[in-house]
Amino acid sequence: MDDNKEKLAESAEEVTQEINTEETAEAAEETAEAVEEAASETAEISDETAQAIEAFEQTAEGESDEFTDSTGISDELRELQDATANMKPAKKKRKLMVPIIISLCIVIVAAAAALVLTLFFNKSIEGTWFYEQEVQTGYATSTNDEPPTMKVGYYFTFESGGKLTFRSGTISGSGTYTYRTGSVEGEPIGQPVVDMNFIDPFSGQTIEQTFKAEISGNIFSGQKLKLTSIKNTEVAIDLEKKDYKKPELKLDGDFVADKEVEGKWVTVQNSMGVKYTMTYELKSDGTVTITNEQNYSSQLSGSSKDLVYTITYEGIYSCNKGKLEIVYDMAGQQKGEIPYTVKEKGNVLTISGAQDIDYYKVGSASADEIMNPVETTAAPTEAATEKAK
Repeated sequence: MDDNKEKLAESAEEVTQEINTEETAEAAEETAEAVEEAASETAEISDETAQAIEAFEQTAEGESDEFTDSTGISDELRELQDATANMKPAKKKRKLMVPIIISLCIVIVAAAAALVLTLFFNKSIEGTWFYEQEVQTGYATSTNDEPPTMKVGYYFTFESGGKLTFRSGTISGSGTYTYRTGSVEGEPIGQPVVDMNFIDPFSGQTIEQTFKAEISGNIFSGQKLKLTSIKNTEVAIDLEKKDYKKPELKLDGDFVADKEVEGKWVTVQNSMGVKYTMTYELKSDGTVTITNEQNYSSQLSGSSKDLVYTITYEGIYSCNKGKLEIVYDMAGQQKGEIPYTVKEKGNVLTISGAQDIDYYKVGSASADEIMNPVETTAAPTEAATEKAK
């Protein structure tokens, strides 16, 4: 019996295992089918999703284009984005190192010190120097009276390049100078001297002298210049640094120019090797410039080239009954009257004085014909050469 029971039990267990195996296979098969069906559904959903996304993007692009076309804001946003993308962070400047700052401070202080020293101890003769003196204007009426005088201010301007200008009021004379160190007998050896060659605008005489030059002071307290003649130590003038200011001359009432005298008039004369060129320039605004140029040939001057001196008178003028009334400044306003006539069809202006002198209108054919022979330079005479020495 027991053996039968055991066999029945074993048979039942085997049947049960077979049933379980079959059930498991069926379940697995059902599960696989379910997975495959789910995957298929998922794929369908993915296709639908992709189609939906594609449709959404197309719709969004259309709306974006419409928005951009209507407002233009999207373009500005894009430009702003591009600009932002291209922006680079600014580089920070490096701070100067302490030694560099100290070096710069030293350089600045040294430059300032050099400037101060230059201003205080500048001994250059260049610039404008002023002095004033009593000038005799007439003669005494009796032996007990002093001759009449007036104070006249003079300005010497020493320019770079050796040019010298001598001014008083609206009258000026030009010349040359050399600033050097005394090196020959009779000069203060090793001391500053100045060779001056200019024309005195009052006497018309040329001045050629060497002076001992002494400069003192500074630009703050005032600079002084003392010139002492080497030939005659009793001749000395004291000057101070001062800018020249041209006096102002004004016309009385309304000025009406005379067309006959307007223009530039010139005459040329030769005497003892010196060529004199006189010019009157009468302008339509009532101003007049009278120039006397003296050209000394190299034989007379003793140099390698001719020396040229100029006197210039600046003023205002008017025409009144055959006279040029000229106002200029020399220690105050002065007035002179010059008789004149115009002839040769308006090409010749004759100025009357101690003698009549013809002036020819610059630019006229007749003036050229008349002036050419006059401009021929005469050879210097022996007497003129001796005088120049």
